[in-house]
Amino acid sequence: MIRELTTNDFSAVEEVFLNSFSQDEAPINFAVINQLLREKTVPETLCLGYEQAGKIVGAVGFSPVYFASDSEVSAYLLAPLAVHESQQRQGIAKQLINEAKAQFKDKGIDALLVYGDPSYYERHGFKADLGKHFIPPYPLEYEFGWQAMLLNDLDVSNLKLRFTCVSALSDAALW
Repeated sequence: MIRELTTNDFSAVEEVFLNSFSQDEAPINFAVINQLLREKTVPETLCLGYEQAGKIVGAVGFSPVYFASDSEVSAYLLAPLAVHESQQRQGIAKQLINEAKAQFKDKGIDALLVYGDPSYYERHGFKADLGKHFIPPYPLEYEFGWQAMLLNDLDVSNLKLRFTCVSALSDAALW
């Protein structure tokens, strides 16, 4: 079952992240979702968990991005995503992403953004060529990993949309 995560889920989410990433990456990624769960934003962040047999085995965070005040475009950034190593390759990440896509479509959100492995995220509908229209707040270490997905018929072909993000992701080292 997929449900929204709360601050009561910290220890369960930490276990997922510690068992999904390397020893170097786990604390960094957990710190981001930990802060997303605590941070109050407008619009609100969305953190979803996949619960199986009463235990969280997957988690994902989505945070709003902020374009210039004259922009009518809305978008969320997917970061981070983790599935416990014992539950990987069972479609849990896909279900989490699809649930978020459905919720964001219902709310009229225009786009989802992600900075990650293109061979993984393109399976979920993200495209590197669309990512070029959304300019992140910091230089990217791996430009090929920046991707976007449109949730409606928005035409971004002539747009370059620079944005800022929530404080959990306002660290150049994450980019």
